[in-house]
Amino acid sequence: MKKLFENVKFGAHPICWCNDDMMDLGDEYSFEDIVDQAAAAGFVGIELGRKFPKDPEVMKTELGKRGLVLTSGWCDTMFGCPELRDEYMELFQQKARFLKDCGCEVVVAAEGTGSNCWDPREYRAKKGVQKLDDAGWKLFTEGLNEAGAFVKSLGMKLVYHVHTGTCCETYDETKRLCDNTDPELVYLLADTGHLHYCGVNLEKFFTDFADRIAYVHLKNIRELVLDVVRDYKIDFNSSVKCGIFTVPGDGGMDYRPIMQILSDKGYEGWMMVEAEQYLPSPKTLHFMKMAREYLREITGV
Repeated sequence: MKKLFENVKFGAHPICWCNDDMMDLGDEYSFEDIVDQAAAAGFVGIELGRKFPKDPEVMKTELGKRGLVLTSGWCDTMFGCPELRDEYMELFQQKARFLKDCGCEVVVAAEGTGSNCWDPREYRAKKGVQKLDDAGWKLFTEGLNEAGAFVKSLGMKLVYHVHTGTCCETYDETKRLCDNTDPELVYLLADTGHLHYCGVNLEKFFTDFADRIAYVHLKNIRELVLDVVRDYKIDFNSSVKCGIFTVPGDGGMDYRPIMQILSDKGYEGWMMVEAEQYLPSPKTLHFMKMAREYLREITGV
């Protein structure tokens, strides 16, 4: 088939093997297991995970042996919380410097204030997300602009992860974020699984925000599990353990329309397969090979 993209590369996220938030999921996989299998499945990049080396030179050497590069890494932010804003800004800048030293061009940010997943002040899994008020949104978006300016000074891009169970998880919230941040400083990470989980129309999202999308996470959803999660109001982490997420090529989502939109809009950069591990699970390598073959089939890349 004709190639949809000329400057797109596919990478893998280590959370497909080993979860960073729920330590019991995939802990049996070592760093070597993860990167060996990512390369064996045909990927050329990988994001940072908790099993990875802490020394940038060791990181680059070990990934280079396998034909991989580090693409990015996740940074918690608490910019909407006045008491924690400065502390998290400093942590963000430290992480950004580390990622720069590892050769990354992208830094992933996601806001934890009021999140039902990782607000350090209170575990809200059963309570749900606590949305930001107007003052909180002002602090949040001002913080993103400041963080984005710092990242730009390093020659990198900040991409904001629109994420289930946070202050920014819907189409309207994404528009508010874009309207209140500098497009030269704050870009978007579009995650197909999280958007579908939250009931967002994917084709409209990718069309309307194409100019801001600079990084993509590809995860599919098992629709039957999603129905159960919604019917019984199962929290996010528990839904992962129920096996809600899977890879492109499995699950209910057709990626052809999304890929065509991105191609038409001239998207360039990384697309990362990211499907949280769950128990019990067949071997991850099987699914990653399935994902890579499916993406090759529908994009020609």
